[in-house]
Amino acid sequence: MTTSKRAFLLLAAGLVPPLVLATGRVQAADEPPVQGEGRTLAYLNDLHNKVHRAWADSFLAMAAARLPKDHPVNLATRAVVVELVLARGGRLIGTEVSTPSGSSEFDTSALDVVRDNAPYGVAPEEVVSDDGNVHVLWTFARDDRQCSGLQVRNVQRPLSQAVRSLLAQGREHVAIQRLQAAGDEAREQGFLSFAWAWLDRAEVDQGLAVAAARAAGGDHAGEKRLRQAVEQGQDVETAARGLARLAIPLCPLVKEKLEGPAGEARGAAVAALGFGLERECLPGVLAVANDRSAPESQRVAAAQALGTLDDPDARKTLQGLADDKSPAMRAVALLAGTRPGGGRGAVFRLTGLLHDPAPEVRGAAAAALLRTGGEAMVPQLFQLHKEKDPRPGEAVAKELGAMNGAASAEMLGKLAHSKSDRRVRLAGARALAVRRDQPARKALATLAGDQDAELRFLGSRDLEAPKRLAAASAPGGHGWRNSYAALAAGLGRLAAADWALAQFPKLDAAARVEIMAAWLAGAEPVGK
Repeated sequence: MTTSKRAFLLLAAGLVPPLVLATGRVQAADEPPVQGEGRTLAYLNDLHNKVHRAWADSFLAMAAARLPKDHPVNLATRAVVVELVLARGGRLIGTEVSTPSGSSEFDTSALDVVRDNAPYGVAPEEVVSDDGNVHVLWTFARDDRQCSGLQVRNVQRPLSQAVRSLLAQGREHVAIQRLQAAGDEAREQGFLSFAWAWLDRAEVDQGLAVAAARAAGGDHAGEKRLRQAVEQGQDVETAARGLARLAIPLCPLVKEKLEGPAGEARGAAVAALGFGLERECLPGVLAVANDRSAPESQRVAAAQALGTLDDPDARKTLQGLADDKSPAMRAVALLAGTRPGGGRGAVFRLTGLLHDPAPEVRGAAAAALLRTGGEAMVPQLFQLHKEKDPRPGEAVAKELGAMNGAASAEMLGKLAHSKSDRRVRLAGARALAVRRDQPARKALATLAGDQDAELRFLGSRDLEAPKRLAAASAPGGHGWRNSYAALAAGLGRLAAADWALAQFPKLDAAARVEIMAAWLAGAEPVGK
């Protein structure tokens, strides 16, 4: 029923229209202005202007002119609060009385005014709630307030639900703002929802990377895609890493190519097995490792794969490859063939290799020494501080990152604070960030005041929120993905989330998938 019909029934058939001024307005006290700021105020004014004539100049005027003064509609204090739900484009989704006036006729007339004047204008982002709609509380009054009492009701969902809803609506920047405004604990958990929801909507051309990222979080949804990639030799390392995370055997997918002729297909098969070699494929990998005519890259990959399987034949082959003429092969075989608790003989042999002419061999020997002897071997690495090549420092930092004692943490702290190559400093800091022990945490915190912005970021995890966010928001920080991944893998996940949210708008699609994978890999694989 239209407003005019409603008013006609209320007032009585045959009554003459109300007296109006030349402007079309009934003479009355001035209506208060609509309240608000910026685009919100402009939007509320548009809503008000759409219904003002129907309410103030029609319904209220007719009630004043034609109904008795003591009629319930004419009670001076009469006011109803109506809640509107509007689509962002202006469509009226629903109306209801939030606070009744005490007069059903008055309340129904207010609802009719709102419905009869729909649709409304397009809403700005500022007034849109988590559900993608606009919720407005609108007071329709009998007194001088008339219909000027509008306010936006911001309807918020729990953070994790809100993030998913906002991304589904294409409101990524709002989801990021919500996360940044949340408390520390809620933000860290909310970012996990953000990661899953963003991957749900990721670009089609990132399909394989998305499948691998989901696998990092324990989700099997992309398993078929990953299997196909490994079988077809497409981006094998990405796909194999994802399948290994899901504990999917790799050998059945590559065995035929591994035992086939030398070439790219065999090389891809060997590379895949670097993420987990099963005994069924051991003969084929041994053959590649011992094939002197094979490309060095394939033989190195074979040695790395042999290191993932605890097998006598694999160990024997790696011992032989440790004497290969290629420094790269010697280095890989040396470290891959080293097991914890190797004894004095292994320590003696490895100590001698700390002076090898090849820097990659010196690095592998130092890392292997730590692997076989643990924390007790840290003092043996004093010559590392004299290294001019960054590779030995990087190799040692990686191995120290897998330890959890005070001596190894102190060593990493010295690498991170050293005056040597920046690569070594970053490697030391990242290794500290990956660790979850208290000595490493203390050592990492000392970097919070470093002059290097990326090192400050790595040392920021124990800072108060404003300082942590400042460290994560550095203008050039969008290139710090490896440092972010280190924090996400350890106890610095809150600092990592701060960085991801601050830098996300600057990252391309491939980088975004990469950081989601790192975040999910550091989370408990409980699915979505």
